[in-house]
Amino acid sequence: MKWLSAGISFIIVFVIVFILGGWFLMPHLPPIPLRPISAYELDYWTDNGAGALLGLILAGLSYRSIKENYNG
Repeated sequence: MKWLSAGISFIIVFVIVFILGGWFLMPHLPPIPLRPISAYELDYWTDNGAGALLGLILAGLSYRSIKENYNG
């Protein structure tokens, strides 16, 4: 059960950080888009390297924390 909880936490944290990272960081990091890109466009999901990297790091820490500290 701890693997399931940790996996769900990883997915939730990754998605939230990926979206927020793209929203706040993507306009400031290269390649800088010529116009604001919304989350409803394909470019947001394919060019959001900062959000993906930050999401992997924070989601991995969340996964590790839940896996190690789970009491169920």
